[in-house]
Amino acid sequence: MSQSGRPDAVTAKIAAQSNRAQPYSLSTPRVNKNAASGASSSATRAEQRSHRGHASMRSGNEANNDAGDISNDQIMAAIARLDAKVEKEVLVLSDKFHQEIDHMSTKCNEDITAMANQIDEDLASMGEKIDNKFVTLSNQVEQVQETVDNLCSRQPAPANGAPGAAAATIGAANTAAPWMYSPELKAAVDAAAYESVALPIIAAYTKLETPNGDFIMHSLFNTVRQKIRNTPGTWATEQLPPVVNGVANVQAAQKYASLIKDAGKHAREKLHNLVLHNIKNNPEATVPCLKKLLHRIARQCGNTADGIDEDVYWAGTSLALRLRIAYLLSATWWQRREAIRIFQSRRAGGGGGNIWARVDLQLHRLSVQGSLYTSASVL
Repeated sequence: MSQSGRPDAVTAKIAAQSNRAQPYSLSTPRVNKNAASGASSSATRAEQRSHRGHASMRSGNEANNDAGDISNDQIMAAIARLDAKVEKEVLVLSDKFHQEIDHMSTKCNEDITAMANQIDEDLASMGEKIDNKFVTLSNQVEQVQETVDNLCSRQPAPANGAPGAAAATIGAANTAAPWMYSPELKAAVDAAAYESVALPIIAAYTKLETPNGDFIMHSLFNTVRQKIRNTPGTWATEQLPPVVNGVANVQAAQKYASLIKDAGKHAREKLHNLVLHNIKNNPEATVPCLKKLLHRIARQCGNTADGIDEDVYWAGTSLALRLRIAYLLSATWWQRREAIRIFQSRRAGGGGGNIWARVDLQLHRLSVQGSLYTSASVL
């Protein structure tokens, strides 16, 4: 040490050298402490890196899993929203489609109904014209036939100049010509038949007497005859067959009766065709309502519905008239169903019949009930 109490440099150097480790011998294996420590530190660092890598991988996988979960949830939510939107649009389109179909169906039904009504009116008008022409032609043929029969029934004057020929000629000239109804009387009888055929008081349409031989006061024939006879003024006396001492000429009376019967037949055919509307030509169609049928009958069988619509005319009709037409309608429908059976009965030799014969029979059965006839005759 120096005088100042500090160790000097030499002393310190010697002390440092004395503390050094002693060198190993040549046979002693040497160990590189730095290498060992370096290897251990490298292993430690590698292990740490491995741990850090695993940790980072775990964190990355967890992040990826979280991201995958979030992505799946978003996809499912988007799919749900798209499904709801598609379903809503499908419902809207379905509603619009149904509305369009309903509108088209309603329009088609209206068009078909209007077309059917127009066709019915055209067919009815055409049928009415054909019926009128047929009736006119039939009347003309009958008139010509009766005229020919009258001309043929007259006795020709003698051709020679035998005695008494002049007297016979004078007598034939003085003899009155056979009675023949005038066109005015025929038109009046036809009109009376058409106006009377639909009346509810008609007790028989073809018969003049009951099966017991009693005279039917309210038959179609007698109703027409009474209507012509009760014409105001002297017109009926001038037009009807002459009566001498309360007795009418037999041939004239027969001609007049034939005229009334023919008019009644044409009136019945007219009424039958009107009642057969949509039953004969179109069995699958609906029959007209009673209100329209009454109005059609009034227009074509008389002039009581001129300028009046069906509602106004219906309000003025009686219950008896409504029930009578309803009965004829039901009887006509039943007759159509019985057509095959009647045809087979005729082929087998049995008695046939038409709608009016059956109606007359039913009206007679009702009249036999006495007091019930007043309410049952129109059913």
